Amino acid sequence: MLLNFRVSNFRSINEMVELSMVPSDLKNLINVIKKTNPDATKNKDYYALTSAAIYGPNASGKSNIIRALSDFLIFFKSSTDNKPNEIIYLYEPFKLNEESLHKPSCFSIDILVNQIKYVYSIEVFRNEILKESLFSFPKGLKVKIFERHRQEFSKGNGYEGIFESIKQRTNENQLFLGKAALENVEIAKDVFQKFVKMLILTTDKLHSDKFNEQFSKVMFGNLGAWGEILKLSKSLIQKIDTQVVDFEEKEGGIKTFHLNSKKEKIEFDFEDESSGTQRVIAFIPFILHVLLAGQVLIVDEFERSLHPEIAQYILGLFNDPEINKKGAQFIFATHDTTLLSPENNLRRDQINLVEKNSKGETELYTVSDIKGIREGNFEKWYIEGRLGAVPNIARETFRHELIEFINSK
Repeated sequence: MLLNFRVSNFRSINEMVELSMVPSDLKNLINVIKKTNPDATKNKDYYALTSAAIYGPNASGKSNIIRALSDFLIFFKSSTDNKPNEIIYLYEPFKLNEESLHKPSCFSIDILVNQIKYVYSIEVFRNEILKESLFSFPKGLKVKIFERHRQEFSKGNGYEGIFESIKQRTNENQLFLGKAALENVEIAKDVFQKFVKMLILTTDKLHSDKFNEQFSKVMFGNLGAWGEILKLSKSLIQKIDTQVVDFEEKEGGIKTFHLNSKKEKIEFDFEDESSGTQRVIAFIPFILHVLLAGQVLIVDEFERSLHPEIAQYILGLFNDPEINKKGAQFIFATHDTTLLSPENNLRRDQINLVEKNSKGETELYTVSDIKGIREGNFEKWYIEGRLGAVPNIARETFRHELIEFINSK
């Protein structure tokens, strides 16, 4: 379960922004998962939101927040492959401030592993890890597992032998935690596996032809793991009015089936379907998999090619306590304001708003941060501009400029 993600000096993000899944208050328990404490002497209770939306105008930095988390996790999983002195591609500093070009990019994430909170943080600069640390919070108390300052490492208790061995084999551009996970250090492996199971779909992944190809390989290439999910997916797709009654893998691709007037199944190529139908067929199995496994799904431009009713239905699955019993989380960036309508029951702290300040820096806040805003019609208020994070269009200025141009011809 994801609790918080923080990032600074990455692309359009200069000062630190925090995407938080921790409820701002617990008076309204709608759309909140409580992780029950099985052993009060060992752990404490943590609460997390089941879903969170990210809104903002084009070029505000919504995608960069999701990309920051995606790139961070990719680097986390692959840093052990880095050769000495190789550039760290995770390092993408904010370019509109000269000072930022000489500072590290910083990332920090709070997650629950076996109902204990862990905080993992790194600072990267060009071809070097400047800082890296992992802390746990059993009983809510901070316990150091390890800290790193460049190639100087310090450890908590209980990791003497393996710690010394691993640190000697960790290059300046490799993550110590990744190395420890490969060496089967239990605590490192548990945290590593939690990260690996997060599913992040950036725009270049979800909205590309390759996504449909990967869908085919993942689902039909491993029917032992995905067979039941595919059955559920086909049932749901039949119920959301796509007129697709079945789909299957044939000759390395997806084939869909419709009924003709005689109720006979007629085969179609996947590419013959509308982009919306393609998206639903390829996306629904991942939704159901994450829900049933209690994992985290993060999606950019969630609404693209989806009818608002379908998008609302998917969101509702994560916010339904009878369905989402394992604490799955859904985080998405979108322009679809219908998801803010009262019937979707989003809390103020589930609505993240992103905009750029006068310095061109991405800033993030939630509706619950805005004074005077209570529960209500967030869709109406957002469209009216009461919540901010909407495009500022100089309509009349350009209208007169365009009229002048037209009249000059």
